[in-house]
Amino acid sequence: MLPHICEKPMGIFSRFKKKGDVNLSKSDFKTQSEDFEVLSVKVSGDFFEKFPQAKKKDNYTGKSTLITNTAILSLFGNKVKITYNPSEIELNEDKFINQMNRNLNWIANNESEIKIGISKKLLILKNESWLQENESELSKNEFIKRIKLTSISFFGKGNSELIFDDGDLFWEHEIVADLNTKNKLTDVNIRG
Repeated sequence: MLPHICEKPMGIFSRFKKKGDVNLSKSDFKTQSEDFEVLSVKVSGDFFEKFPQAKKKDNYTGKSTLITNTAILSLFGNKVKITYNPSEIELNEDKFINQMNRNLNWIANNESEIKIGISKKLLILKNESWLQENESELSKNEFIKRIKLTSISFFGKGNSELIFDDGDLFWEHEIVADLNTKNKLTDVNIRG
C-alpha cells in the first residue's frame, strides 16, 4: 500500500505518496494539549545513575501540560497516528521533522523486516504462554499477518516507539517495538 498523509480528521490530503516518499511538514501536525497533575513520585536511589539524561528536581509533583503534535499517515494499508512532544526535541523542530521523515521512509520500506524482528521476540511467548484453549501454535507468517501498525511516537533524539494492534494474539494487548535513531529494533514487548 502506498503511504500518504491523511488530513486531520477530514480526509486524505490530495498529495499521494509513493512507498518510502513520506515528507511531513510542521503544518501537517495538529497540536493537542492535556492538563494533568502529578500527586506523588517516588524515585529510587539509583535512578539518576541509570538515567543520567533525567533532570533532578526538588519537587516532581504539581500541575503540568502535555503538548503533543499529531498527524495521521497511511502506512502498510493502515491509518497510523504519528506523534511527538515538541518540548522533548533536542534539535530545531524542522531538523527533527526531517529526521522523522527519514525514519518514516525507512519504516515504510521495511515493514517485513520490522514484523520479522517482532515475531522473533514474541512468537515463542505466544505459542508457549498465550494460546487459547484448543488453539494451534502459530507460524511466523500467521503471526506477522495478524499484527497491524497503529501509531508511532518519536522522541527527542529521534528514536521511536511503534505500536501494533496484536490481532488478538495476546488478548488485545498492544505490541510495542522500539527503534533507535539508526532504525535498529532495540526492544519488543506487549503492553496493556
